[in-house]
Amino acid sequence: MDVWQRDSRFKDFVSLKWASYDVQGGGIYIFKEKLKKLKADLKVWNKEVFGDVNLVSEELQKRINELDARDDDRGLEVSEREERRSLLADLNKAMFRQEAIMFQKQDRSG
Repeated sequence: MDVWQRDSRFKDFVSLKWASYDVQGGGIYIFKEKLKKLKADLKVWNKEVFGDVNLVSEELQKRINELDARDDDRGLEVSEREERRSLLADLNKAMFRQEAIMFQKQDRSG
């Protein structure tokens, strides 16, 4: 399944954007022009929502490593343990997105 479709905001985004396009002309022309506009908007949405998934994963892993080092030195406070737990969940989501994107790219090229 497409990684965008797994995001709960995707369908609403597409519906709202599609309805907002004011294109005049015949049916096929309107459809083609709306698709062009949607493609451009989806590129922006993808960058805003997903960003660079590799960079996001690296940054999350870096912060987790910092907390792990702190834990080894002196232990973590309750808030730091909660932060680490949250970061691990975010890292899991980011890694899932990376895998889904790689799978989609392989599927399209193969």
